[in-house]
Amino acid sequence: METDAAKARQTMDNALSEHADAIAKAGVPTEAEMREADVPWPETEEELLSYIHGLVDRPHDYGTCAYAMSMAATAAFRYVANHLGTSGFQASCADMDILRRTRSFKWGRLVDFEKLLYPQYLNNEHFPSPGALIYEHREELSKRAKALLEQSDGMVHPEVLAHWRLLAEA
Repeated sequence: METDAAKARQTMDNALSEHADAIAKAGVPTEAEMREADVPWPETEEELLSYIHGLVDRPHDYGTCAYAMSMAATAAFRYVANHLGTSGFQASCADMDILRRTRSFKWGRLVDFEKLLYPQYLNNEHFPSPGALIYEHREELSKRAKALLEQSDGMVHPEVLAHWRLLAEA
């Protein structure tokens, strides 16, 4: 006799399989492909609406829905920014306002761990305790520092180069 949990799992497995089959049959991007896809800079309302409809009017699974939302929002953001001729500063303010509105941010800030790769940011203004964060994320920082060292050909500030070498050895 099948338990309720087993029935629920089978129902979910069937739904996931149906979604995957529909995505494959339609020849549309998978979740992984959407995550890596570039988003256009639509110049006309028609281009924007066509792009949004292409994202919405296709088969989806749990993950592709999230990317369809973010990609449509990014395309709309770019369309408006282009038509208003906004500066980078205005765009960054708009980015933060979007997060405030969609995530109900009341107080705080976002922290970009990528800046841990650059010694000029290793201070309390940017990170409350940079040493602890470097230690906690040493494996990823090491991987990224090695990649930066390979790409740089040594054409970076000596302090940055020394910092990357130190992180790469971690």
